[in-house]
Amino acid sequence: MNQLQRNLVFNTVGSLLFYLCQASITLLVAALSGPVESGLLATAMTISNVCLSVASYGMRTFQVSDLEHKYTDNTYRKSRQLTLLIAMVICVAFAAINNYSQSQRWVILWYTLFRLVESWSDVWHGFLQRKERMDLVGISFAVRGLLTVGTVTAGLLLSHNLVSTLMVLALLNLAYVALVDRPLSARHADLSKREGGSVPQLLLECMPLAVYAALNTSIPSVPRYFCERILGTQAMGYFNNIFLPVMILQVAMVYLFVPFITTFARLWMTRDKPGFVKGIKRLSVALVAVWACGAVGVMLLGRWGLSFLYPATPELLEYTPLLQPLVLATVLTILATVLCHLLTIARAMGALIVANVIGLAGAFAASIPLISGFGLYGTAYATIAGIGVQCIALCFFLYRACKLQFSA
Repeated sequence: MNQLQRNLVFNTVGSLLFYLCQASITLLVAALSGPVESGLLATAMTISNVCLSVASYGMRTFQVSDLEHKYTDNTYRKSRQLTLLIAMVICVAFAAINNYSQSQRWVILWYTLFRLVESWSDVWHGFLQRKERMDLVGISFAVRGLLTVGTVTAGLLLSHNLVSTLMVLALLNLAYVALVDRPLSARHADLSKREGGSVPQLLLECMPLAVYAALNTSIPSVPRYFCERILGTQAMGYFNNIFLPVMILQVAMVYLFVPFITTFARLWMTRDKPGFVKGIKRLSVALVAVWACGAVGVMLLGRWGLSFLYPATPELLEYTPLLQPLVLATVLTILATVLCHLLTIARAMGALIVANVIGLAGAFAASIPLISGFGLYGTAYATIAGIGVQCIALCFFLYRACKLQFSA
């Protein structure tokens, strides 16, 4: 097995296991703590997604595709420390401003800290990816995933307290990254080099990516926010639970694409138009196959799957038809993610922002009328509307960038 094959296998399996274990938090809370606690967690997940995008600053693809080492590894490391601090401040401020209960605020803070550990490990994994050692990243994800599901299971069974369980979860993940990921990744980085751009310069150049990342995360978060505000916390928990099994498609496809970012970056730099176009065509075929498999899968197994995952909440079964629009929303999300990666490689920062602003405007415009008119189904329709117009704009800008790059 060559290194690329090892990267694909270990990274995909490890990352998918990490996601499944992370997603099991929702299942465990629903089974062991009930729908109210599940709703609290769903709200925390929505907020943490935005904070995670702020902390990550949209920089991972930029870091990995910096093949000319414009910025030092030390600069990337220090910049992540700063963005993590900013993201945590935003989380605290948001939780304080909104009229949440004290319990809800603590759930938001500890769960967000748990997710921000993921952003801290992300910059270290970037050093491994640039050295084409995604197999080590996959192993790390697998271990942390098992640690996560074990912690949540033991915490809820022993304490019956969601807040204390999330606190232990966040601290254990923080310790793992500090004691394992950080020293392992440092061996594949050059942290002694000091010349090559400053933190302010890097943050300034990547600011459009940060804006794009926050906007991109906000597009699917906007319908969920209005779902909780209009339909209530329990309805938000139902939507989150139903979306959970469908999200496996998204995670698997995105992690399959990650090892190819460096390949697309090289094709772009060398102006290899045939290779670049061939890669995009293969991605398009894969997305159509994912949509077809997902649609058929939820049609045949959707009701059984929900009854298997949520035996304690049979009322979810009446929302089984919601799985079909959620499959479409997931495929569109995968497409938008891939297009954003490709535009980052093309350094088309302005186009990223414009396309995501268009998508966010679409989500805002669609959310209130669709959710008010169609309930939980309206949340899915609003998500499709926002991400759909985002994808159209991204396709247009990528086509224009390719025309400029490959005609030169």
